[in-house]
Amino acid sequence: MTPVTQSAILVHGFPTFIKRGWVMDAVSKALKDITLARGRKAEDKFFEAMRTSASADMPRWFRSVRRPTFKEDRYEGKDAVIETTDVGKLFLQIKSSKAGETHFKKSRHSRRNKFISVIVILERDTLEDVRIKARVALSQLRQEILNKRNITEW
Repeated sequence: MTPVTQSAILVHGFPTFIKRGWVMDAVSKALKDITLARGRKAEDKFFEAMRTSASADMPRWFRSVRRPTFKEDRYEGKDAVIETTDVGKLFLQIKSSKAGETHFKKSRHSRRNKFISVIVILERDTLEDVRIKARVALSQLRQEILNKRNITEW
């Protein structure tokens, strides 16, 4: 963070950070920074797993994967955008813990868009573990969309 968006002051003798109206003590800020770094590592591992996967590892309906635009990430809660051959775009939210998954499922992003799937990528997960989790989550999400289409077509 730049000094423009964040400043430190002393409150009761302890460094306290102010960002966009939120007051955060040094310990809370350090924990938030660690959490954000873990989340970024999980996202990077996901994209590495997708990049190194053979085309045979993914279903035939899978076309490509990309990082989200700023708007998709910040305002819509999407960490990965998957292009398919039949249902259009699928969206993933990537978390580094079950607690993060639970928190996301209660968030405004999840409430606004039921067609974002969440996968939890742990530090111990191999790239193959990540691909399996992605295939399962994306296949389930795709099937939900196909089922919804079939219901609304009647």
